[in-house]
Amino acid sequence: MELVARRRPRKRTTPSAIAIERRSELRQAAIRCIAEKGYAAVTVAMICDEAGFSRGLIGHYFKGKDALVLEAIKGFATQLAEATRRTVEAAGANPVDRLHAVVKSSFSPPGFTPNQASVWVALAGSAKWSEPLAQMYRQLWVEYRAGIAGLFERIVAQKKRSIDAEAAALIFSRMIEGFWVGWVADPDMMTVAQAERACHGMLDLLLA
Repeated sequence: MELVARRRPRKRTTPSAIAIERRSELRQAAIRCIAEKGYAAVTVAMICDEAGFSRGLIGHYFKGKDALVLEAIKGFATQLAEATRRTVEAAGANPVDRLHAVVKSSFSPPGFTPNQASVWVALAGSAKWSEPLAQMYRQLWVEYRAGIAGLFERIVAQKKRSIDAEAAALIFSRMIEGFWVGWVADPDMMTVAQAERACHGMLDLLLA
């Protein structure tokens, strides 16, 4: 009689609820540390202390600081994109209104908070020395500019205006980031409301 070997039960591959929660807490702690200390200065010890976990725990959920920080920034970027998407959709179908909605979202919660602005500036400032960060930064802007260029192209088609959509999208995106960098570097130089008004005004000039 042929014996049939029993199959061993497969190991669980889906993370537990506790693992998902702890990974999220570590990511959030990493973002807070980056906002306060900058990307390069953050250590595993800082992140674990901020999260209230023992310093050896991080190894159970991430390969190291870089893996944790990259995943944290990806999640952070996804949240920013989602906040912008919701604001744009609420603005209706008019592409001009949608562009102004992007400006509004860029300078008001949940699209903008002091911590989020600080983390973004840390990402931009560290990308030159980290290829994984550089790739993430580049991809985020490629996708962002493509969406903005699409709105400018719709304006060109609807209003028969002579606008270089790609150049306008580049100006628009760098304008937003420039005000974020300037505000983080010197919050006393301008208020967030002043930065938003300036961007609305520049957008009107682009569309004039």
